[in-house]
Amino acid sequence: MATILILGAGVMGSALAVPASDNGHTVTLAGTPLDTQVITRLKEKGGVHPKLDKPLADTVTILDDREVTPEHAAAADFVIIGVSSPGIDWAVRRLNDLLRMRKPVAFVTKGLDRQGDRIVTYAETLPGLVPNIASFIGIGGPCIAKELSNRFPTLSIYASRDRVAAETAAGLMRTPYYRLAIAEDATGVEACAALKNFFAIGVSAMQTRYPDRTRADGQSKNPTAGAFNQAAQEMAALCEYIGGVRATAFDLAGLGDLHVTVGGGRNSRLGHGLGGNRTVPDVMSGELAGETVEGIDTARIVDALLRQVDDAATRFPLATAITRAVTGNGTLDFDFDRLFGW
Repeated sequence: MATILILGAGVMGSALAVPASDNGHTVTLAGTPLDTQVITRLKEKGGVHPKLDKPLADTVTILDDREVTPEHAAAADFVIIGVSSPGIDWAVRRLNDLLRMRKPVAFVTKGLDRQGDRIVTYAETLPGLVPNIASFIGIGGPCIAKELSNRFPTLSIYASRDRVAAETAAGLMRTPYYRLAIAEDATGVEACAALKNFFAIGVSAMQTRYPDRTRADGQSKNPTAGAFNQAAQEMAALCEYIGGVRATAFDLAGLGDLHVTVGGGRNSRLGHGLGGNRTVPDVMSGELAGETVEGIDTARIVDALLRQVDDAATRFPLATAITRAVTGNGTLDFDFDRLFGW
């Protein structure tokens, strides 16, 4: 059995404690400074995670951020960072506080980064910011946290340039319901993990832009399928441009995760608003007020990336439409007549 330290008690960090504890590992789940209320509830007898709607196993040790010490990190066989992209600066500082020796660190964080003029992934930047990351492991693929915590069949992917580290981490976490592939294309998996949030905004917009009142869900299917295919093609090209393997976009980290994200979540809800010809500020000040929509931050970085690409509006019409809506605070200007110039 292993010892696993999870930093971040949001839905995904907490959900990962389920397969880890089911496998009999010693699991410590620590909150960030933003998780105080979650940690307080989980520490109560029979305490229920407010977003997973269930308690974690009694064998999971719950700690407030202030209670975590370098000794906890020293005892861990590997560390999981369960924060969203706005929390990555905190995670870097906390890891540098805690890691006194080199440890493999897995990240569920989804976002792109900058390295000078280049658009890169956290696989490129974070190891240089935290010297004691022995191996960077990116966790990607289609995984709704609540479904994982309910032990529904879930297929995900662990990626690292250090294949042994990815295999070891996946071996510790794999269960009959949490099925894990491994890959060495950490850059591609990280790129797709971020890009699928971004593209889900545009694909989801088609669900409300072309309503079909004869269907129970009110959504036509052809426009969404067409936009989904376009998103996959553009995601593959951008993944390759960033330095990943194009094929990664057509596997779990790309197509699989995009499918799940279009099916629900904050990026999808933003897309539904844009599909109704609303603007990003309007939706974000309304039903998504106070929420983190990671696709918005990704859109700003993709905008910088597209400026480096010749004829980007023709080659990447969906990405261009999404970035213009985000950076220009306008509506989503996307037309299917642009799609057949591949």
